[in-house]
Amino acid sequence: MDNQNFAALVDAASARHAGLPALLHGDRVISHGELAALVDGWAAALDARGAGPGVCVTLWLPNGPAFVAAYLATLRLGAIAAPLGVLLAGREVRLRLEIAQARVLVTTQALARQLGELDIDVLAVGPGEIHMGAAGHHPPVTRAAGDVAVLVSTSGTTGQAKAAELTHRGVAWNAAALADGLALRPGEVQLAVAPLSHVLGMSAVMNASLLNGAAFAPMERFDAAAALAMMAQTETTGLVGAPPMFGALLREALHAGKAHRLRFGMAGGAPLSTTLTHDFAEVFGCVLSDGYGMSEVGGGVTLWPLGTTPKPRSVGPALPGSELRIVEPVTGEVLAAGAPGEVAVRSPSVMRGYRGDEAATQAVLDADGWLLTGDIGYLDDEGHLFLVDRKKELIIRSGYNVYPREVEEVLLSFPGVLEAAVVGVPDDEHGEEVVALVVPAQGTRPDPEQVKAFARERLAAYKYPRRVVMVETLPKGPTGKIAKRNIDLQALRAPGKAPAGQT
Repeated sequence: MDNQNFAALVDAASARHAGLPALLHGDRVISHGELAALVDGWAAALDARGAGPGVCVTLWLPNGPAFVAAYLATLRLGAIAAPLGVLLAGREVRLRLEIAQARVLVTTQALARQLGELDIDVLAVGPGEIHMGAAGHHPPVTRAAGDVAVLVSTSGTTGQAKAAELTHRGVAWNAAALADGLALRPGEVQLAVAPLSHVLGMSAVMNASLLNGAAFAPMERFDAAAALAMMAQTETTGLVGAPPMFGALLREALHAGKAHRLRFGMAGGAPLSTTLTHDFAEVFGCVLSDGYGMSEVGGGVTLWPLGTTPKPRSVGPALPGSELRIVEPVTGEVLAAGAPGEVAVRSPSVMRGYRGDEAATQAVLDADGWLLTGDIGYLDDEGHLFLVDRKKELIIRSGYNVYPREVEEVLLSFPGVLEAAVVGVPDDEHGEEVVALVVPAQGTRPDPEQVKAFARERLAAYKYPRRVVMVETLPKGPTGKIAKRNIDLQALRAPGKAPAGQT
């Protein structure tokens, strides 16, 4: 049997591109060949702690060389990597360690102190520590295509935490598909702003670069001014992240009066505003490509390939080699083009299931490999996907269904609107009322009543926001996606009042 271990594919790519940069960290440049040697040391350290085929190793580390080396070393040993975001609290990490059935935890000394005593082996990394373990070669353990490679923590926004099992075949396929869509070439550089613990950063940035001889420059925490400086220093050619990150970079570039030119930018996780798309292209020299992905698919589901003309409000076609269909949420009937329903996807990278949770797996994944995404959307006649919203974010106003994303897309087409979040606020008369929080673009001051009138002209009477509240910022999650769960809905019940911290 050929070895399908993802680490074996990376090793082969590292040999082909040994002299090219792989990691740009501070003043240090780590080549693909040097990274392979670095991984050997980490493999020795993890092997000494019992990591091996089928053993789960949880990585609670910030973006940086230690994360990359520990991730690859875990896979090289045939173990399962379970990355976690560094913004999680100690209680949340303990829960995820239990779900993953982890036997080893790799983290920083500072983060380890938040957990106290654990009954698993902890490898604590010191500040700036990159090298680990003794020299020696640990060739990739043979793994089958369907063996679990990575556990991705998911559903943390509204549901109970689960761990999606991604296979070696799936991890490799998704990274290659995204690299092809972005036309990623050897020697190019991506700025790794999205957390490498999240599928967006893991698949589109880290894994795609490792397979293609490209490089990436990890940032532990996003800061717009520092990111612009790093882009210039590292000669960054591409950038992947959520729309708010691109908005922050745009504002900083306009403030500084200079910007680094890019070849590509890919946004995901929220709709793009017309203003942001236009202004970013003018300042940074590249068209923002919209895409759609999720943890249970190990990264990308759709992407507008570079060189194609995106359709307004569409997140693009399915990645080549995968399929999309729209089903009626209750009956499961496959719907025709143009009819909205729940988005289902089938691809080589769809998860094997939720670890230790057969009931949750069967609820979303059928025997033919179709995964229900929980998102509402429709396909046009050419197979291009248009997202309407998340099922769980549905607003019901006077018995009518209102999908926030549809309203947000209209608001984002108003000149001067940079970000928008539409929520359902408890209301005695209508059950829920539609309220929009809007962040204006730099140097603009859209009138809330004009924004509301604009939406009213373009939406059904029950859909347009009865209140538009201007705010300086919106709460964000670790990937830069707007975190609606952190918006104080009760505060919005009072007319003219914005949630605390968002005035």
